[in-house]
Amino acid sequence: MQYRISQVLRERSAADSEYQPLNGLDPTTHAELALKDAEKVVITHGNSPRPYLLKAYTLILLERYQEARESLLAGLQVDPLSHILQTCLSDLDRNTNAAAGARCPRLDRTDDFECTLCFKLLFKPVTTPCGHTFCRSCLHQAMDHGNKCPMCRTVLFIGPKTYPISVTLSNIIQKNFPEEYAERRSEHENMTYAGIDLMPLFVMDVVLPCQKMALNIFEPRYRLMVRRIMEGNHRMGMVAIDSATGTVADCGCEVEILECEPLPDGRFYLEVEGSRRFRILRSWDEDGYRVAEIEWFQDVSLPEGSQERRDLIERANEASELARTCIRRTRETIRPVGRARRFDLESIPGPQDPEKFSFWLVNLINLRPSDKLELLRLCDTRERISLSLRLLSNAEQGCRVQ
Repeated sequence: MQYRISQVLRERSAADSEYQPLNGLDPTTHAELALKDAEKVVITHGNSPRPYLLKAYTLILLERYQEARESLLAGLQVDPLSHILQTCLSDLDRNTNAAAGARCPRLDRTDDFECTLCFKLLFKPVTTPCGHTFCRSCLHQAMDHGNKCPMCRTVLFIGPKTYPISVTLSNIIQKNFPEEYAERRSEHENMTYAGIDLMPLFVMDVVLPCQKMALNIFEPRYRLMVRRIMEGNHRMGMVAIDSATGTVADCGCEVEILECEPLPDGRFYLEVEGSRRFRILRSWDEDGYRVAEIEWFQDVSLPEGSQERRDLIERANEASELARTCIRRTRETIRPVGRARRFDLESIPGPQDPEKFSFWLVNLINLRPSDKLELLRLCDTRERISLSLRLLSNAEQGCRVQ
């Protein structure tokens, strides 16, 4: 039963979960419970091949492929002619060896210098402690979903973004395959400049840069996502449902998990802060939650020293003074309440970074989700500050601060 629940949760589409959220244990926990049940059945009914098959299925769900293979071999010792065990073992070997299998029928000397994740010539190769080598960018992307080696599933306690490259291997590749390496460098630079990245998505509400929020993670799909994120870079994308289209909005905000507290019932308490904005190029389901290919975007920058830049900073200074006045009045009003700590004058970004300051200013104002989404899409810093000034001026007497 636990195995079936884990399998159903993994296969449930993100759209179904968004329409009808679930509350309960995540797929990994169900699989761990199923493994305990299977081990008990193996002990009590070890003369039958079926318990070994069930144990192998649960181990595959937990991505413990070598142990699954051992369970199948143990079952074949009980019944060497079991067709289902033989088929499962064959499928397992084929799937686990797919990455190392032949990419094409024609072999050449560059096969030993190819990344098993992207099947291209290694670029900035890094060798993990377990002995496998990947492109640094490929390993970084793979570890966004967990801290295990993509080949052997060994837990890796490394940061791929800063992990040193294999200098000797890199030199050998550059010397022997200069043309291919130049193409890989050009491809990598184009991808870097385009700002394309992958991001797991939490579909809930519009979040703006500089905004802080507390989250209670109870859905099984998001519990699984948080587990993987905390093993990776501690970042995810937050998006809302666009009321105009009824679908996931075309842009969102990356948030960093500042605090993650696992609760006794399996839920997670998170504290997050918005950082960068992104546009969604395409998205798909992965184990029940959404993952998107994204590109980062910022406000239109003004040249340093230009009159437009000076006018923008002057406008930001005006808004900063008005915000300080409003915050002082608010702190006096709610001083007996602990919420006054939220309105800290020292946390105001400097006007020298107008874009960041403009979002901090917007976060002081109560806005409808649709209005926040429009401000998230807006790429004009001056217009965002001007709108915030008008709203603050209209609410100056009451200081409608959230």
